Amino acid sequence: MGMKRLITILLVLIFLPVISMAASKKHPPVQVEQACSECHEAEAVTWQEHKHGLMGVGCVVCHGDLEKNFLKRPGPERCTGCHAEQVSGRAAGHKTKPKSCWTCHNGHTLLTNQGR
Repeated sequence: MGMKRLITILLVLIFLPVISMAASKKHPPVQVEQACSECHEAEAVTWQEHKHGLMGVGCVVCHGDLEKNFLKRPGPERCTGCHAEQVSGRAAGHKTKPKSCWTCHNGHTLLTNQGR
């Protein structure tokens, strides 16, 4: 077996689990008592410093339960409970029904992409 082929096989074996986990929509297994911030500290800090975090909205409100309905990138339907007019496109500044909140809003700050 050639050295190049051996290296290729080794790289595939090393990175296959990482690639398959990234492609999966399921969250990797965690302990029930484990807080999201244990692995996602930067995101948690950013979230807590902005409006939704300050109002006590937790990770599961948007991302869902890890066992049943987890979404890495939640869609607008997760926002409907508090933001029905925005999701429907009837609110000022929301002229169309969005396919994704992330088109105009930035990740865990939820500020508009223009920084407003």
